[in-house]
Amino acid sequence: MRCVWQVLEGSLPYRALSKYEVERADAGAMPAHDASALLSTSVEPLRQGSAGQYRHYIVGRFSAWEGKCRSALKPGFDDAPDAFVLYLPSTNAPEIRAGTQSLPTTRATGFLEDLAHFDELTTHEHSNYICLSFEKAAMVQQVSELLDGPVTTDLEFDRLVDLTSEKGLRLAALGHLVWSCLNLSEADRLSPAAIERLFQATMIALLEVAPNSYMPRLERSLSPAVPWQVKRAIEYMHSNLAQSMTVALIAAETGTSVRALQAAFQRFKGATPLGYLRTIRLEAARRALLGDGGSRSISDAARNAGFTHMGRFAAAYYQAFGETPSETLRMR
Repeated sequence: MRCVWQVLEGSLPYRALSKYEVERADAGAMPAHDASALLSTSVEPLRQGSAGQYRHYIVGRFSAWEGKCRSALKPGFDDAPDAFVLYLPSTNAPEIRAGTQSLPTTRATGFLEDLAHFDELTTHEHSNYICLSFEKAAMVQQVSELLDGPVTTDLEFDRLVDLTSEKGLRLAALGHLVWSCLNLSEADRLSPAAIERLFQATMIALLEVAPNSYMPRLERSLSPAVPWQVKRAIEYMHSNLAQSMTVALIAAETGTSVRALQAAFQRFKGATPLGYLRTIRLEAARRALLGDGGSRSISDAARNAGFTHMGRFAAAYYQAFGETPSETLRMR
């Protein structure tokens, strides 16, 4: 058995690059990875013998690893982090099992998992794969940047990813490019900052290829034919962000019924009136924290945007933008 653990510091702490490697390891040696890797695992060998070869790199909020299984393994994930993992098979092999679900293992099909809702994975003998991991906060931040607005509902993906389409082929190529740029000697490897950008490009491609709950919004262009009642309601919201508002009050200000206003917002904005209000309040708070002439107090930015409970504001802000208000303030 050969184990190697390296931490290669980049120019900034969040761009440190870490490496963990196991060669010719028995399955019993794999949990030694628990304390240092992104994934906390327990490994159950399905037959005696060598478990295989394993290399793992961590760059900031991203991670990549390659597994070459010489025997079937059943790793379980204990206290898994909030992260999405993309599994790219390098060979055609028998199906894998994720919990009770059987999934195909071919080069034409990727497998995507939310580790927060994952228990165990059974990989078969002679299966090779590359995995890329993206912290959920990083993915939310990327969606927020693409939408130019907050992420207000959970980001969810379908498990299976079609890698046969043109975009799917490019996604798989990006994943293998990331791995090829990591799995080099230190002298030949790109900087952690460059590799981090490759991870970000792969993350954007994943959002375009893998069916997810935000794909319709990412693909949809804004309709110019918004009814005047919706426009009037939005103007009223922007003019009174710091004030308490109800749907009935907004409807009265626009001269329409609550039911008609709710139906119009669902059709043209894909949200309820109060859901849309929460979105523009979060956007206003973010602008205040980022702007040169904006507030340097998080509490002032929150109150001016209509948030009265700082704890709930901080939680909603993190869910929407993938970073805390104080991290946004430091960016300025």
